[in-house]
Amino acid sequence: MGSEFEEVVRLERVELIARLASIGAIKEKDREIALNIIAEIAGDSVIKSKDFSIIFTPSSGN
Repeated sequence: MGSEFEEVVRLERVELIARLASIGAIKEKDREIALNIIAEIAGDSVIKSKDFSIIFTPSSGN
């Protein structure tokens, strides 16, 4: 697999986990686990493209 493809897959995984973690019905412990998974994925790679940003905000339901 090319490194660019792997980077895209990695970012898609982060996006999916972030969306799931932002659902209002998720337990706080599950949200912490999701954020740790994101940190692990991001820590395992150097993201070459700087054309994106990830912002974590509390959901309005909490």
